[in-house]
Amino acid sequence: MAIRKPGRNEWKLKDGKWRRSLGNRGCRVTLFERTKGGGFHRSVWLPGVGVDRRALGTADKVEAEKLGKDLLAALLREEAIVRDAASPLGELWDRYKAECPAFLDNQLRTRKEDAAHMQIVLAFFGRDSDVRHFTEADVRAFVAKRMAGGIELGNGQKTSPVRARSAEVEVRLLKTLLRWATTVRVRGGQRLLASNPLEGIRGVREKNPKRPVATWERFQAAREAFQRFAHIYHSNGCHWGRMELALVLAEATGRRIGSIRQLRWDDFDFSAGTIHWRADADKKRVDWTVPVPSTLLDEIKRFRVKLGGAFGGLVFPSKADASFPMAREVFQKALQQAEEHAALAKLDGSLWHAYRRKWASERKHLSVTDVAAAGGWKGTDTLLSCYQQADRDTMLAVMSEPRKVTDRAASVATN
Repeated sequence: MAIRKPGRNEWKLKDGKWRRSLGNRGCRVTLFERTKGGGFHRSVWLPGVGVDRRALGTADKVEAEKLGKDLLAALLREEAIVRDAASPLGELWDRYKAECPAFLDNQLRTRKEDAAHMQIVLAFFGRDSDVRHFTEADVRAFVAKRMAGGIELGNGQKTSPVRARSAEVEVRLLKTLLRWATTVRVRGGQRLLASNPLEGIRGVREKNPKRPVATWERFQAAREAFQRFAHIYHSNGCHWGRMELALVLAEATGRRIGSIRQLRWDDFDFSAGTIHWRADADKKRVDWTVPVPSTLLDEIKRFRVKLGGAFGGLVFPSKADASFPMAREVFQKALQQAEEHAALAKLDGSLWHAYRRKWASERKHLSVTDVAAAGGWKGTDTLLSCYQQADRDTMLAVMSEPRKVTDRAASVATN
């Protein structure tokens, strides 16, 4: 029987790499792998620009195909947008999620979270609403309704009342979308949006954000609970041992659980005394190699022996498939169980992230530049505003400062 040759618009495998074209001549999106088993890229010809190639940020064919189709749909709609100069919110969002490099560079989980937030924005304003006419009053109306709850999402679903933080995230996403639209040129030299209607409008701010900080005592109690679980449940001892290691790493490195869960045993360089945090496991896609104290490395060595890490692979492999890391939900549930077992009061609004704040707050007396680099912050603004928290001991040290400004010191300062 003859084997049917795949059509132009179907997936084809050549030299072990997948490739597919979407659309027709004059308006076509090509999806392809640069390397075998690597992430997908897309290529499209843009009038006045030429061939534009970008990474899609996914190695999944289904996700790559969806992003490609979204981009193709946006390109096909472009002429209609230019013709009537309208800027429908829904069409801008479709193009943003298919084309914006900053959005595509985010991890899949982050992109899904943004899509969920934008679904609420679209439900309130409507997909066909022309963003050129958005005003500060519209933003305030959205914030009030979002916090009160009751936005119709379809299928009988409505939003629940929330704190200002959720509305803040969604307004910021909307403003980011509009700002991006002012940078994109379309046919005829025009831009998707001539100007940002919300430029200069201040967004909502949570006056009392929930940013709990874990303590050393809390860490010790949770760790002891993991150790007791490993002793009680012998058949599942390795699982609880891995959870204990995750807690040790969170407390000692200040890293997000999303980065910790994707560590591999060869990320620990015991001879150089470093931990390698790979870009593909980092929220901001930054590659870090951080020196760590020998005491932590010694502890990691003991865990490696206990957990069978001498053969390499993921430190926290999934039970279903050892080539994938454990799901985030596994770590969330495990820490909840440990805290309940240790009779620890639940921290309002945080589990693992409270240890990142603990780590940052304990290092307030050190160089903020070094703390940011060691803990995985690209800059210092977020570290200072959201992670390093005031505490009683350091506040008392400030209040107890014995130095006084003298006449001599003041005269020098004014000269």
